[in-house]
Parts: sequence; structure tokens; C-alpha cells
Amino acid sequence: MTLRWFSWVFLVGPLFGQAAGGDLLEAKTLAKLAAMDAGLDGTMGVAVIDLKTGGRLCYQCDTWFPTASTIKVPVLVEVVRLIRAGKLSYDQRVPVSKSEVVPSSAAYEKAVAEAGSLSVRELITIMIQNSDNSATNKLIDLAGGFAAVNTRMDEMNLPGIRLRRKMIDLGAAKADRENIATPRDMARLAEMLYSGKVLDAVSSREILEFMGLVKGDVRKAVVPAGTATKTGSLEGVKCEFGIVMLPKRPFAIAVFGAYLGGESPVPGATKIVFDHFRKLDRANAAGRFLE
Repeated sequence: MTLRWFSWVFLVGPLFGQAAGGDLLEAKTLAKLAAMDAGLDGTMGVAVIDLKTGGRLCYQCDTWFPTASTIKVPVLVEVVRLIRAGKLSYDQRVPVSKSEVVPSSAAYEKAVAEAGSLSVRELITIMIQNSDNSATNKLIDLAGGFAAVNTRMDEMNLPGIRLRRKMIDLGAAKADRENIATPRDMARLAEMLYSGKVLDAVSSREILEFMGLVKGDVRKAVVPAGTATKTGSLEGVKCEFGIVMLPKRPFAIAVFGAYLGGESPVPGATKIVFDHFRKLDRANAAGRFLE
């Protein structure tokens, strides 16, 4: 089975290397994504990795998209690396102040008022679960800044993920220093977390546990399957990436949209992909449902 990536704009051919019936199923899935994209008021990119076989689905997945809050997971990766190196600890207390508060930071503001500090674990939790922007900016500083996070992504062979501004820095965004990523590399990051290859198995598991706190559009679209994801939202931007834990056919998914008029592509694209994998989860290689 080939592990190469394919860019899909129109329907091209077999993807996951199944038997003939599986090829037809894949073709229909790609056609559904293309049809959905044609009716979307904006642009969309989707990357999927079959975590059982290693097969890839890539629909416009090499396009750069704004990451919105999904960039918070790469920040977390570098923070966890520093924890493993003994340069930070989960229990370490970090002072917080009112001057650091930016919009969408309710949990951080509460800590400023009540305690004046947060542990690194608390900062991580509210960054991922609450998508708290002030906590993210504090963790970017603790991680060593943009260069440290981007160097870590480069060392993981994920050059398609770039941290270029702090949260709610409109000036940087206007200067085109947006945080950006390709769906391909975000899906690969999720795959590496699942396989225990982000730093080490323990670190990967810890990061996924934080992502498991997120209740986003992916989780709503795949009930009752478990998920570990991170959501993102900005003006004209909706995105989410992570893992769907189907019992026999888990998969990594990254859905990114830009220039959107209001509708998010995440629920629709996730449902299309989930329906595909749910069939594979129930069937043998020839397409017979076994349960």
C-alpha cells in the first residue's frame, strides 16, 4: 500500500488501497467532499489518516490556512518538552496579572482576581479546554517564543505549521503574520500523537488527555466515538483537528476553512469522513458488514 499523499480537487482514483469495493467507497467519499466544497461560501482543506492502515486522504490539504486556536497544540508540545527536560514542571506556579489579559480569557481573568498565579498544568488546561488566549500567550513565553515552537515543528518534520503571532494580536494579523498551517501537517501531528511519537509515548498520551477535554464540532459529528481534538475560530475561519477513536478504525482528521461567510466546514466534512470510516469499521475488506 502506498503511503504517498494525493491532492484532491477533482475525483481521481483509489486512495486507501482497499479491494475494488473499497476503492468505490473511497471515490464516493471524495466526491461528497468535493460537492460539499462546491457549495461552501469560502474555502476548505481536509486531511485524513487511517490510523490502522496508514492510508491518507488529502483534499486540498497542502494549502495554508489560518490556524486560529489549533496552533495551541504545537505550543503545548514545546511546553511538554521543557517539562520532560526538567526546565518546567506541571506544578510550577506562574504569576498572572491584569495587564496580560486579552479577549477570550475568562479563566485567566478569574485567576488574576482570586489567586494571582496559575500552575503550568492549569495554564495548559485552560489553554486547551477553554481556549483561553491569555494563558496561551503566557505559555508561548514559557516555551521560548515563536522560534522555539517552530523549531520543534521543524524537528518533527512538520514545516507546514507556523506560529507567527500571539493571540489577539490584530496588528500582526494585519501585517500578514498570521498563524498558519496545512491540514496535511496538522493531521500528521495528530497521527504522531496517537502513535506516541511526539517527544515520547508518555508525553504524547498527556497531550492527548488535554485534547480529550475539548468538546468541539468533531465530537458532535461522531457520537458515540471518543475524540481528542482542538478547535479554532476567527473571523471567516473555522477549523479543528485531532483523532476520532473508532474501535477498529481510528483516524486522524484536520478540517480547515477560510474566507467563510458563516458556515463552518468542520461538521459536514467530519460527518462525511466518519460515515466512510464507520463503514470500514463494520466491514471486512470486501465490504461485507460483519456486525
